Parts: sequence; structure tokens; C-alpha cells
Amino acid sequence: MTNREAIDSLKKIRTYTAAGLLDVIEYLIKVLEKLEKEGVTDPLNTDFKKLKN
Repeated sequence: MTNREAIDSLKKIRTYTAAGLLDVIEYLIKVLEKLEKEGVTDPLNTDFKKLKN
């Protein structure tokens, strides 16, 4: 699964999420968008210690 696929799925899920969880879904979307922007294509297998700040 790519970051973009996960983002798109989270945006669809957001529509049906309970109001109390919307902030969590929004946060996850922002994190994945930032990772994608920074070029991290496989966050589950990335050693973040090696990335520049």
C-alpha cells in the first residue's frame, strides 16, 4: 500500500467516523501527507534515525 492509497482511504473513512475520532483521522492524514512530501515511500520499513531533520 502506498502513502497516497492510505491517505485516500483515510479520507473516505473520515466521512463515516464518529465525531470524537475526527481529530485522530485528520492527524493521520497530515502525517502521511508530510511523509509523502518528504519522499518517505515506505514508512513502516524506514529507519528515521538516518533521515535529515
